[in-house]
Amino acid sequence: MESSPLSGLISKFDINLNIEEIYPFGNGHINDTYLVKTTPAEATDYMLQRKNHKIFKNVPGMMNNIVTTTNHIRKQLVASGATEVERKVMTYIASRDGQMFVKDDAGNFWTLFVFIADCLVVENIQKPEQAFRAAQAFGHFQKQLADLPGDSLIETIPNFHNGLSRLNDFNTAISTDAAGRVSDNQLIIKKILDRSVEMTGLQRGLDNKTLPLRITHNDTKINNILFDKDNNTLCIIDLDTVMPGSALYDFGDAIRTLGNRAPEDEPDITKIAFNEEIYKAFAQGYLSEARTFLSPNEIDLLPFSCRYMAWEQAMRFFTDYLNGDTYYKTDYPGHNLVRTKAQVRYLEVLEEQQDVMETIVKNS
Repeated sequence: MESSPLSGLISKFDINLNIEEIYPFGNGHINDTYLVKTTPAEATDYMLQRKNHKIFKNVPGMMNNIVTTTNHIRKQLVASGATEVERKVMTYIASRDGQMFVKDDAGNFWTLFVFIADCLVVENIQKPEQAFRAAQAFGHFQKQLADLPGDSLIETIPNFHNGLSRLNDFNTAISTDAAGRVSDNQLIIKKILDRSVEMTGLQRGLDNKTLPLRITHNDTKINNILFDKDNNTLCIIDLDTVMPGSALYDFGDAIRTLGNRAPEDEPDITKIAFNEEIYKAFAQGYLSEARTFLSPNEIDLLPFSCRYMAWEQAMRFFTDYLNGDTYYKTDYPGHNLVRTKAQVRYLEVLEEQQDVMETIVKNS
């Protein structure tokens, strides 16, 4: 067995492994991840991951979310007679003291989970059929969790998509004007505030229970889906942000990036355009799974959710800009302002395409 501080951490989990090698894996920006190769060659390998407790301030609660959801999915798979269950849901290993993590001497949280071998990850959606498959996978994930009460989990990042909370932060940034940038940006401020009553309706719907609280993934990128060698979906990964919210968040956030023909920080706003083909494929894929559990109201609001997520992200970028660029990493002075203008323009494009988007949803 390889002897190292990492192997010492692994020994604290309730599993005995013959470790051949441990090395960094992937290119994640939040957590540190290592592949744990074991012997003999046919033995299962594992992933060791340090959770970033500066972002996820309640790691025990987050791990309870993950284990609750993966156990729920596993039970459904077994009950349905699914094959290769361990390849279709993530499996986390408990520590020897019964926790779903171990802590090192520096106070860092580490988790261990089964490595799903012989799978494929797609980094970017380039064709409508990929959008369909991705949407189908996330719709299926929500469907698997549709009978799990939303309030059975914690918010791993409190108020993450809470429009009322984000609006309050925005108004505070305006009144504080920490970086002296308010007076030069009155038009952007007006565009965001003019839409605030409509946009915060989503959160008010959750608060007054006219919209159901569901379990959502909150990071609906295609590289969070594992595919087998035949391009069939295996499972959804990167579950750190799984928490209570609206099903609309996952749909809208996916289209915030996929439905835009330009990057989210495109400085030339004339290049920002709606990708109708991708939107149509995504809507069809998502509703092929989600129509069975979504309410009619939720389905009707899917186009709105895309506008909402663009509005929210514009507001978040601009809040950071007004505060002096203290949250988002920026590549150059004014980067957050460029991001804001791009998101506001995309929001306007989505408003122009509202009838088209609604018709696609109705016909999907």
